[in-house]
Amino acid sequence: MSKERLTITIDKKVLDLVDGTIDGINVRNRSHAIERLLELSLLQNVSQKAIILSGGDTVLSGGKRIPKSMVTAGGMPLLEYTIKMLSRNGTNDIVILAGEKSEEISNYFGDGSSFGVRITYVVENKRRGTEGALLFARGFVGPGPFFVINGDNYYDFNIADVYKQHIATKALVTIALTTVERTVGFGVTRLDGSKILDFVEKPATEGSKLVSTGFYVFSKAALDLISKSDKPVMLEESLFPRLASMGKLYGYVVSGKWVPFDSSRPEATIKEVEALTGRI
Repeated sequence: MSKERLTITIDKKVLDLVDGTIDGINVRNRSHAIERLLELSLLQNVSQKAIILSGGDTVLSGGKRIPKSMVTAGGMPLLEYTIKMLSRNGTNDIVILAGEKSEEISNYFGDGSSFGVRITYVVENKRRGTEGALLFARGFVGPGPFFVINGDNYYDFNIADVYKQHIATKALVTIALTTVERTVGFGVTRLDGSKILDFVEKPATEGSKLVSTGFYVFSKAALDLISKSDKPVMLEESLFPRLASMGKLYGYVVSGKWVPFDSSRPEATIKEVEALTGRI
């Protein structure tokens, strides 16, 4: 991409605000900050389409097995928090990829109209992994970028910033990242600016503290690179490492709230969500 040098005059107070966006990770310097702010102000704010992955393992709750995304915290299923967050941000066309016990989801949310969204359900008749599930649902997304979200986590951050960077960088996939103290059990990344140099799923040893939140922006072209294997294949183990090697995988470090679902300690997940939301 060609660039041109220019000289501009900016009010000192405005310039201080510009400098305040420089974090050394997503924004490297003053020139980059000005360019990024212009891009973000001129580009579309957010995708209207989202795919929520809710077809994984079920858990025992209240004496019956339910999808992990339907575990209740503070009187609401985890999936409801995500749908309401998307609706607040202007994303209202949602595809839920469901599997075992899918009726627990569809009976609760219906067509989505009570939650300010439109919901389409795509139910897998066999386990395809997250890559196969996305291929199964590719006919439900349009030509533009769309969100892909793990349905069993709690999210509350500015999704528009992730989307805008995705457009500006021409990434095939952008991952919303955050920092954790212990990275074992997560998808771990190393960044050069906003480009992800490598993606390692559940490393055995500690390294970079930047991990995937399970919230992604996809360009439709990324689906063309998904494995056609008959066996279940996970995005984190196949597509993401491949995109990183191609220089087409990007990350955006979010500030906000995120709680990953811990299958080994679901009660701890519930308590953390309740503490964050004040719904105890």
